[in-house]
Amino acid sequence: MVLTNLPGVKAYKNDGNLAPEPTSRAPRVLIVGTSAKGDGDTFYVAPTTTQARSAFGNEGTLIQGMWEALKTGAQEIALYRIGSTAAELTGIGDALGVGGFIITTVEQDADAGGNYSMYYDDSESRLVVRRNSDNLVIFDNDETNPIEKFEVTVSGFRAVAGGVDIGSASTFVDLDAVDSSTYPGTEFTAGTDGLSLSRMELYEQLYVAYKHLLAEDFDVIVPMDIFLDDYNVVDQGHYIGAVVPVVPVGQSYPTAGAYRLGLDIDSLGKVYVEEYEGDFYFWWDFNGDGTADIYPSAGSAGATTKIDGTSLTTADFHEVNFAYQLARFLYDYSTDIVDATGVTAVLPPASNSLRDKSRWYGTAPTWTLNDSTGVETIESASDNGTGLLGNKFMVGMSTHRSGAFGGGFILTDSEFMDGTEQLDDNDVAVDLGKYISIVADTVFLRNNWYTAGYLGPYSASYGGFYIGLPPASAPTNKPVTGASIIYKYTLPKYDALTAAGFVTIRRKTGGGVVITDAPTATLPNSDWKRLSTVRIVKTIIDGCRLVLDPFIGNGTGGSKRASMENAVENQVLLPAKKDAILQDYKEFSVLQSPQQEVQGVVEVSLTLIPAFEIRQINITIALSKSG
Repeated sequence: MVLTNLPGVKAYKNDGNLAPEPTSRAPRVLIVGTSAKGDGDTFYVAPTTTQARSAFGNEGTLIQGMWEALKTGAQEIALYRIGSTAAELTGIGDALGVGGFIITTVEQDADAGGNYSMYYDDSESRLVVRRNSDNLVIFDNDETNPIEKFEVTVSGFRAVAGGVDIGSASTFVDLDAVDSSTYPGTEFTAGTDGLSLSRMELYEQLYVAYKHLLAEDFDVIVPMDIFLDDYNVVDQGHYIGAVVPVVPVGQSYPTAGAYRLGLDIDSLGKVYVEEYEGDFYFWWDFNGDGTADIYPSAGSAGATTKIDGTSLTTADFHEVNFAYQLARFLYDYSTDIVDATGVTAVLPPASNSLRDKSRWYGTAPTWTLNDSTGVETIESASDNGTGLLGNKFMVGMSTHRSGAFGGGFILTDSEFMDGTEQLDDNDVAVDLGKYISIVADTVFLRNNWYTAGYLGPYSASYGGFYIGLPPASAPTNKPVTGASIIYKYTLPKYDALTAAGFVTIRRKTGGGVVITDAPTATLPNSDWKRLSTVRIVKTIIDGCRLVLDPFIGNGTGGSKRASMENAVENQVLLPAKKDAILQDYKEFSVLQSPQQEVQGVVEVSLTLIPAFEIRQINITIALSKSG
């Protein structure tokens, strides 16, 4: 009970602000993608490319992204496999149909069920599992000599005696060979590789992966096979407009990669997400009526109900976008863990024809200036742009943020874009675009993943490229290696795409291929529009976290604050200024109000003047008749 009326100092012990903040010793690129084998949902720092390829194989996007990032300069790579699922055998010893043992493989693979075998003796309630490759027993629930090698998880229990024996000590049965016709009460569910994820399945996998990755350490993240302009039930600016997914049969998802309009459509619906007993469950609504077209089997979940049986409404379902999902995750990660950035891509033109390329980059919106406010907006649907130049996040749309100039990825009070927008200390909307770069080009890539070359987005290559640059050195005008331009367009189009915030690569006069410019995906007037600015500030933030971490857990007071101020200035700011990362910084203090002193909160408010990159050099020439 808090005594609110009595005078005195109130002490509140808030929890959750002291999450670990690991600092990377070397800049690290994290690739999130699919593979045909290897540990799923596990943060893997690749010791060598040979070991990484041995662990995950060459199929899927995971190793592809690794080679793309390495080709352009990344030195340290982490890999995170998504999409795979474990094999599971249930109902072992289930005499009454009320439970039984459950075996779940740690290995997440389509082959996992054939890689292990077991036997079950109901008279002793004994369950033994062995690895087939070498016949090593990896689990045994024998009370005298139990074995646990942590390659499978065994849960549940035998309700009563009388269940069906499975195999014997001399005759083990493969997990995937156990079925209810031979062993009543059992049910086997095969694992999956996850190489062919539909758009909605990929969104679900990334949603869960981002929760797990909040505990890991990286500097740049590249989720493979996601695009700003993926097909969506909401018109987000794609030249085709809104695209409704195919109506599923038996709760199945659309076929991955199916883009045939009018037939089988792999698109993003609106989502409702619920966490239940440690797992996340997803409902997908295709037509905005509040009734799910895809929904889970958990509790009382249904097309119109949540897990607890309460009714779903249209307000429960949220518009989604892969780029927004990534930017929102990076906001959380950079606020609490390590300051990080991410890269994503856009879908390529339908072909290299002039018509398809023209539809792809599209046309810019028509803006209307409000004379009283001086603000430009898109007034109506007829004023919207098309294609990339009409994408609502990058340039704006009449239905996005009331037609606001530049559109924007804006932080809300929820994890979705349709919540209440949040403001920073300057009463400016928190722009999540500062955390991501969006690469427009699909190019012909050459690297060790496939030496003959292949078509792919330049996103992983771009992340690997800029992580190796000094913070104050922008990718702008730097030469591109290992990639050839396929979809060429005119300089005015490069100019328009750059103005909209897209990263492009082009061939300069003289034959060299370079990165045209290095904007982030922020609003046009944002202080964080330049990637070099973001990376310079990252250096300062990471440095401050490193030098201030030793003060956590110690007492407060004037001398401690002075020591903190000295550490920030002498170990972070002055070296950054000496290295020309900063031009200068303004005078600062480490502040702590009396209430903050009780709470153990300290404020360090820095104003930095970064080393801005040179983007244009204007040459003015005049002629004279004589000297």
